[in-house]
Amino acid sequence: YGPFWICTTLIFVAAAIGTFVTYVAHKLQKKEWDYDINLVNWSAGLFYGYVIFVPLGLYVILKYFSVPSGLVQLWCLYGYSLFVFIPASCLSIVPVEIFRWVIVGVAGFMSAAFVAMNLHTHIKSAGERWFLIVAGIFLLQLALAVVLKLYFFTVTVGAN
Repeated sequence: YGPFWICTTLIFVAAAIGTFVTYVAHKLQKKEWDYDINLVNWSAGLFYGYVIFVPLGLYVILKYFSVPSGLVQLWCLYGYSLFVFIPASCLSIVPVEIFRWVIVGVAGFMSAAFVAMNLHTHIKSAGERWFLIVAGIFLLQLALAVVLKLYFFTVTVGAN
């Protein structure tokens, strides 16, 4: 149940912290602020979708290359890989943009390395293409980190 709870926790933490970050930015500039419920919806779609469909796609690719793998194990691996984004989200409260990029970058790298290292030995049996599969896995995790940063922790305050 760990991957489900980690993903669910991340959904609400990212939405709550993202909301708090925009609230603080608006208050510091003395601008009007409105709560955006869509952060919860986008967060749920992003994280549940990622944890369900990326491992499912990887499972199909691994089966194509005759690499032994289990779908439940992949779901667990990807669910646990999201844990590092929970403290990273909490640290994104700090209103320094470069600090936020560094935090999300480090979390993305740690998450990507976790998945890639755990799958590396299994994927080596895919032959010559094992490196492309591992690189793709790594880049997808980094892309998730960038999406997390851009959607939840990039603040723009309008001229209201």
